[in-house]
Amino acid sequence: MTEQRQHVRYQVDLTATFSGDHTGIGIVHNLGMAGCKVVSDLAVQSGVLLTVRLRIPEQPLPITIRAATVRWTRELEFGVEFLEMQKTERARLEQFLATRVNIAA
Repeated sequence: MTEQRQHVRYQVDLTATFSGDHTGIGIVHNLGMAGCKVVSDLAVQSGVLLTVRLRIPEQPLPITIRAATVRWTRELEFGVEFLEMQKTERARLEQFLATRVNIAA
């Protein structure tokens, strides 16, 4: 089964905090405009809603995704789909990803 993504994913190594139905911290290794994969020692459930804050190197404020949903979970990893972010935050994310090398889908 081949997974089809609408947006390119990029290899990153960022700290993320999340809050909402679950609150915790994790590491993002795979990031795109529509979502990311998070590794965390906190078990989360599919379908929960979160606010995600991505810590970007050399930027004083994190990029905030106001609404995201957990689409899948596997042991200590989970996939998040971004549902809502402000235009300024979307522009900051686009700008950051423009400096990354994309990974295979």
